[in-house]
Amino acid sequence: MSALYIRARLVNAYRRIFPHPAVVAMRERRRVASKAAISAKRREHTAIMETAARLRGEAQDR
Repeated sequence: MSALYIRARLVNAYRRIFPHPAVVAMRERRRVASKAAISAKRREHTAIMETAARLRGEAQDR
């Protein structure tokens, strides 16, 4: 039983050092997708803040 445990530890360490190319690609796709989602949320937030500032300006002009 301990041989299986040691083998599992070695395999896990090897996979951490040398991940499968599909795993690397999946991580990269996930990273790019989350980066795009964050920038979209920032653009949306900026647009909302600009609209709010413009509306406040119009309300003060009245």
